[in-house]
Amino acid sequence: MNCQKLELLGGGAHGIVFLVQYYTSPTCVSVKLVVKSSKVKFSDSIWEEGQILKKFRGCPYIIQCFGDDTSVEHGNNVYNLLLEYVPGETLQRLINSRERSISESEASLYAYQLLKGIQEVHRLGFVHCDLKPNNVLLFPCKCGCGLNQLKIGDFRLSKVAGEEGHRGALLYTSPKSLFCGMHEAPKDIWAIGCMVAEMMVGESPWRFSSSCNSNDDNKLALDMAFNEPQVPTDISDCAKDFVMRCFERNPNVRWSADKLLNHPFVANNNNSLLCQTWEDRQVLNNRLFKTEEWISRFDLFSTPISSCTCGCCRRDETNEHGIV
Repeated sequence: MNCQKLELLGGGAHGIVFLVQYYTSPTCVSVKLVVKSSKVKFSDSIWEEGQILKKFRGCPYIIQCFGDDTSVEHGNNVYNLLLEYVPGETLQRLINSRERSISESEASLYAYQLLKGIQEVHRLGFVHCDLKPNNVLLFPCKCGCGLNQLKIGDFRLSKVAGEEGHRGALLYTSPKSLFCGMHEAPKDIWAIGCMVAEMMVGESPWRFSSSCNSNDDNKLALDMAFNEPQVPTDISDCAKDFVMRCFERNPNVRWSADKLLNHPFVANNNNSLLCQTWEDRQVLNNRLFKTEEWISRFDLFSTPISSCTCGCCRRDETNEHGIV
C-alpha cells in the first residue's frame, strides 16, 4: 500500500491538513484522502476526534474516518488521521457565494441531511457542540442539478451528552448551553435552526442592533440572554414553524432530530429519494475502503526528506507541529 502527502491544505492550533494520494490494495485503485497531522506530543485533540468519528462509520451524512498512523517524518514523530476527501467547499462559502438567499426547497434538502447526520450523533450519545456552516462540507451532485450532499465534519469539540466543554461558535450556541456550560442534544438542534435560517436569508438570525457590535462577544452574549433570534419574515409559514421548533428556548421543549425529520418542511419524497442515491453511494465507498476495519498503521508516511517533491513538507522550526 502506498500513501503520499501531496499538498498542504491548511492548518490551525490542533494540526495541519494535507491532501493525500492513497492506493488501495490489492487493486491499487488511486483515491484521494485528507490527513490531519500533528506531532505526537500535540496530537491528543486529533486522536480524540478520530475515536469519535470511528463510531459514526458508515453514516453518509458525517465525514468518514478510515484510520490513523504514527510515523517518523523529517525527524518528527507524527500522528496522522485519515479522513474522507471532500471535493466541494463548505456550507458557509455556499451561503456567501449566493447573490440571493438559498431557496426554501434547497434549504429543506440541506436541513434534512443535517438532521439525519445529527440524529446518528445523538443516537450514539454524543453532542457535536460546534455545528456551524464552516463545519459542514459539500459534495456537489454529479447530475449537474446544482444541489449538494452535506456531511458534518470537525468533531474536535464533541462531547458525550451532559459533559462540560467549550461552547463552540457563539452565533450558533443556544442560550442554555452558553450560560450553564453543559452540552446536551438540544444544543445541536438550536445550531441547525440558526443555519437553516441563515441559508434562507443570507445572514445570522442574530442581526446586530446598534447596541450590539458584531465584534463584541460579551454584548452579543447579553443580547442572546435577553432577546430572541429573529426568524425570517419573508419565508413560508411551514419554514417559520420549523425554525421556531429549533429555537424553543426551553431545551426540554425543543424538538429532537427524530421529531423534526417528520416536520413537513423536510419530510417529503424529493428529499428522501435524492438522498437515497447518496446513501447507496456511501455503501459502495464503505466496501472500497473497508470501513468496518479501523486502519491503524505505523510508518505509513515515513519518507526521507530528499524524496519529497510536493514542496509543502519543508520543516519549519517555528511551527509547533514541526512537520511543515
